[in-house]
Amino acid sequence: MMRLNIFLNGSDKGGQVIAVGQTLSDVLEAASQKLNVTAKILYTAKGGQVDDVNLLRDDEVIYVSQGEDFIPPANNTKDQTYLSQPRENDVGWITLNVGGKLFATTRNTLTTKESDSMLSRMFSRDRAQPWNSTLDKNGAFLIDRSPVYFEPILNYLRHGRLVIDKSISPQGNF
Repeated sequence: MMRLNIFLNGSDKGGQVIAVGQTLSDVLEAASQKLNVTAKILYTAKGGQVDDVNLLRDDEVIYVSQGEDFIPPANNTKDQTYLSQPRENDVGWITLNVGGKLFATTRNTLTTKESDSMLSRMFSRDRAQPWNSTLDKNGAFLIDRSPVYFEPILNYLRHGRLVIDKSISPQGNF
């Protein structure tokens, strides 16, 4: 029997072991049950998307996505240390869990464009007092907001242009 070591996309914590089923759908279903998520995509440790169960190897590490692109696992201990002791010229990759969807970005993206924003205050190196952030079980910073509305904000911080999908109400009405 072949088995896989599965982790949530973007994390190297909380892994589980599952048996490889006959089909990719079987593997996704087993991963969904073990990790308590809706598994949609499997990625190899190097970020390759798995589209056939025959490509899986025994004892392989696989990252389970809920539909988002591959997020390399962050060294969460390093990130937590980095928050309290920043290093010069280190942009620091950060994983955010916004309404259950994972986003990976850099500290620089969150702090540069809108320096008075909540995100900038959360991750700024210049804070006299640390922001009390809650982390999920995988070390991602929890933000209690809709990922549908957060994604355009993050893209604005990245590119300086706010683009909102036509199916999204700018007022936040569903």
